[in-house]
Amino acid sequence: MAISTEIVGKTFGPFVRDYTFKDLEICALGCGCAWDGKVDLEYVNEHDAADPDLKVLPIFAVPLTVNEEMTTTLDYGFDYAGSLHYGIDVRYHAPFKMNDRIETYVTQEAIWDRGEGRGSLSKQVGKSYSSDGTHLCTVETYDCCIYDGGFGGEEPPKDTVDYPDREPDYVYEEVCGLQWPLIYRMMGDWHQQHIDWSYTEQTGLARPINHGVCSAGIAMRHVIKLLFPGRPELLTRFKCRFTAPVLPGTKLRTQVWKLSEGEARFRMVDADAYDAAVAAGERTPKPFLNACIVEWDA
Repeated sequence: MAISTEIVGKTFGPFVRDYTFKDLEICALGCGCAWDGKVDLEYVNEHDAADPDLKVLPIFAVPLTVNEEMTTTLDYGFDYAGSLHYGIDVRYHAPFKMNDRIETYVTQEAIWDRGEGRGSLSKQVGKSYSSDGTHLCTVETYDCCIYDGGFGGEEPPKDTVDYPDREPDYVYEEVCGLQWPLIYRMMGDWHQQHIDWSYTEQTGLARPINHGVCSAGIAMRHVIKLLFPGRPELLTRFKCRFTAPVLPGTKLRTQVWKLSEGEARFRMVDADAYDAAVAAGERTPKPFLNACIVEWDA
């Protein structure tokens, strides 16, 4: 099926999701919260199931837009087998409740042509609203479909983010749990590249990979812990590009450069591969997450 750009500019929805505090906890567990029974426990401890009170990991905004229902509805002729999540840019407008019915409307904003053999790049924008009409978040999401380039469309814009020319101000390391993507799948992203070993072997990878959003959620935990610990509700913007797949079991290192009170840049890298390259005087490997911006209410 050929790529069709007729979908560009159209809005779909509402995509409706009813959730409780248990869904908030599943999302947090899929991003590594409480992996040792202790770290970031505030995201998974409701205290009282009858009257839950826990911190919400703000990555929960993303699966409201990035899920299989949205992907199959906004079908513009791409090859699903070659679909890779390219990046997100999330703006937060109001806090999430412990339970709610959320309606999300998704607009197909663009489909760009990266060229023959390089795939297409798609941009969708999801706006999510609480049951009382409150605008909760706006999620820009980008997908690269590696088998669908060369259809004659416009080239995508450049995504460049400047970083300070200095060592990071903060660093946080953590090994990616082997089961984290298996848990995160329950948020509604059922792609086989995150669970089926035979599927990923065909692409030359050693094992199923993390969801990009799962990796972003891990980095989000780290950034909050380093910049405004215990106050995830202060987050106003979270942007990152997925530049390399994360294999569970990898030691992750989130590097953070604070620009001011309320703004920072960050990256996520393979800690062991990064250190080996530095020790050998070689170029450091491509980050897992790059072009990353975080903003918060200071």
